[in-house]
Amino acid sequence: MELRRRAPRIKIDWLGRCRLDDEPDSAVWDCQVIDISLLGVGVELLRDCPGDLIGRVLVVDVEPPIGKSVRLQVSGQVMNQGKTPQGLTRVGLQFVGLSDTEIAVLEVIEQLRMFW
Repeated sequence: MELRRRAPRIKIDWLGRCRLDDEPDSAVWDCQVIDISLLGVGVELLRDCPGDLIGRVLVVDVEPPIGKSVRLQVSGQVMNQGKTPQGLTRVGLQFVGLSDTEIAVLEVIEQLRMFW
């Protein structure tokens, strides 16, 4: 049986910082956003994470490699969590509560297959 995604993913390579939304004073981790779609993002945490993140909301601040004047923040509910072959934690975030403007930006990224 072939696995089909609800939305195509665009591979990207954005470095960023992640934190838990429900713990404002929580630790901040270096991370890498590895793919994005209209529904969410795939993120690798570049150091140990605090156990099970399923169901929690993760906020990711990234600086796409187009210049320091552009910053982007995405957040979503952790829907899956696993380990990469290198032992890093990989999480899949599903966007929640996107505004019309945020949806429009994601649609442009998908339509243009932008790589920053």
